[in-house]
Amino acid sequence: MASFPTLKTGAAVQYPLQFGSKYSTQAVRFLDGSRQAYRIQGPALRRWTIHLDQLDESELAAVIAFTEQAWQSPFAFVDPNTGETASKCIISGGKMPAGLKQEASGQATLAIEEIP
Repeated sequence: MASFPTLKTGAAVQYPLQFGSKYSTQAVRFLDGSRQAYRIQGPALRRWTIHLDQLDESELAAVIAFTEQAWQSPFAFVDPNTGETASKCIISGGKMPAGLKQEASGQATLAIEEIP
């Protein structure tokens, strides 16, 4: 299984990092119109939005190559907040905005989502 590439600094992401988690829930609507939601058993699924700046050509090329390959199958991602490895992740969203304006000023933004 593939792993998310690291930058030349050894880090996989740059800060600020957007992080969130969600639980699978189910809602029941009763005859009187009221509604009750409850969590379905299972762990919270995590989601990270990664903004990468000041990338050189090789770092940007590695991220682009990884995302092109990762659209097809799940990959492992190390949570930068906890150091835990999320073994089944996907890249969510449509396209990954990426570009190189000048030398060593590449930028990319992508969202990684853990799947059950």
